[in-house]
Amino acid sequence: MYGGHPFTQARVAIVEAIAILEQREELAEIVGPVGPRLSASQMHPTIWGAAAGLWDDGHLRAAVQTAVTALEGLLQGIAGPAVSGESLAVLFSTYDPTAGSPRLRLRKVDPASKTWKSAHEGAAALIRGAFMGVRNLVSHPGWPEPGPREALEMLAVLSYVAHLVADSDRVNAP
Repeated sequence: MYGGHPFTQARVAIVEAIAILEQREELAEIVGPVGPRLSASQMHPTIWGAAAGLWDDGHLRAAVQTAVTALEGLLQGIAGPAVSGESLAVLFSTYDPTAGSPRLRLRKVDPASKTWKSAHEGAAALIRGAFMGVRNLVSHPGWPEPGPREALEMLAVLSYVAHLVADSDRVNAP
């Protein structure tokens, strides 16, 4: 392209690369920070593993529905098949477990702290939200087909709930 000696070609390519990087820096100063990007491959494997094939085929609603079903299965694996949907929030109940009703306790929260109750009630609310605000919306025919951004955000909610479960210990009645 530039002809001449290979070192000359490399020098020209380096000068062009530096110019491109400087332009990007200037643009970042003008526009502001881009912010983080959400990578589906960083989602909880249960969630993304269930959704990936359907997502790649362009079936976004089905991808989210399948991921919600996978989350429900993950939670039912702890609570038992008799508990489903938003009722699975009982897993993060702050009350002590009763016979046949296990609880999840977040490992990263000190049980003696003021945050403990709030963290567990928040996790329970997220489970309710995942089923009421994600599953119900994509399951009802009146709700419009989610676009890629909305579907990815829905998967992110499900993934976060699955990560909370993974970061918890199961506690059974004594």
